[in-house]
Amino acid sequence: MYIKIHRGTTQIGGNLIEIGTAQTRILFDAGTNLPSLDGKENKDLIKIEGLTSGKPAFDWVFISHHHNDHCGLVERILPGIPILSGEETHRILDVISDFTDSPRPEIHLHFKNCQPVQLDDMRITPIGVDHSAVDAYMFLIQADGKNVLYTGDYRAAEQIPAKIRQLLGGQKLDILISEGTNICAERRGENAPQDENQVEQRACDLMKQYDGTVFVLCSSTNEERICAMHRAAKAAGRTVCEDLFLSAIRTGREGNTLRFVAHYTSEEKTPRTYNYFQHYFEESKLLGAESLAKLPGKKVIFIRTSMLPFLKNYLDCRPDEKNLLLYSIWQGYRETRPVKDLLDFCNVREIEVADLHCSGHAYRNAIQELIGALNPQALIPIHCEAQDREKFKALHPNCLMVRDGERWEV
Repeated sequence: MYIKIHRGTTQIGGNLIEIGTAQTRILFDAGTNLPSLDGKENKDLIKIEGLTSGKPAFDWVFISHHHNDHCGLVERILPGIPILSGEETHRILDVISDFTDSPRPEIHLHFKNCQPVQLDDMRITPIGVDHSAVDAYMFLIQADGKNVLYTGDYRAAEQIPAKIRQLLGGQKLDILISEGTNICAERRGENAPQDENQVEQRACDLMKQYDGTVFVLCSSTNEERICAMHRAAKAAGRTVCEDLFLSAIRTGREGNTLRFVAHYTSEEKTPRTYNYFQHYFEESKLLGAESLAKLPGKKVIFIRTSMLPFLKNYLDCRPDEKNLLLYSIWQGYRETRPVKDLLDFCNVREIEVADLHCSGHAYRNAIQELIGALNPQALIPIHCEAQDREKFKALHPNCLMVRDGERWEV
């Protein structure tokens, strides 16, 4: 068995990890580079012979989760190479494609948590993990008498080692390929929430303090965060409001939720998205900004940076409220133009902003716990900044500083 990391050893995101044998080649994740914070177009032009160009030479592609830095290159994979993902990952990618009017991904098969997939001489077992994306997985890869674990992205791993040991059946783990997004930090600052439970409690406290509307800026695919906000709203006696896109991503999980239209749509204008909500339209169950604003009661409204026109119309109908925005995404996004515009709007409208976020990635102590529990023969760090890789050396005596494009025999 061999490992060849085409990209990801010295950067966060853009994962492209090939693991194979003399007769089988499998790619784990097909991610694009993270977008630049300055808003400049940053096309990912990477070419991999047999994967994105030339004749198909890979046998399979496995996608760990639906974040673009792990699956954004799927559309460039050559026809004839089968792609596998979790079922919910596939569904979410289809919804995003429909709303952005882009081609749906050609995903051919679905795998299930902890159910091994035998592909020729290689055995791959997906293991569900906690991350800021629902349906995220690690992969245990077994072939030629060797065992490799690729972590994908993960936040906490308390239950993972026991599952891995059970799957190994007494065999040793030869290689652990671990992400290290937060390798430089033991944990977030003392005053910051450390997990989703703390996010939920603080959100509830803040929701009780304000008389006006509470807006929540978070990822539409961060299901744990959205559920935490729903629970907080319920405990604070507030009604939750979701727009059509969020409702489509979540398949209307909560029944006691108001649905609203942030952007005009119709069967003629946007047929791909109209199908998701035809029954709402036909039964007149959708609200516009003005209609939503006129409803009595305290609300929690999930928003995105593209909703400034909606926010203006909503707030014009409720001019005297003291409102709050819960900023529940990565701090780095504050440097992007869309987020700056939203925060400037909040400043003009005197909407207070509260930071309320916890990372979807493991901190140094959690990474160390996973390494200690699994005791791999060797460790390969990925998904971390180039200057941060050295931090891994303190966590394992055999830390392999593999370079992009380098083939490593297991």
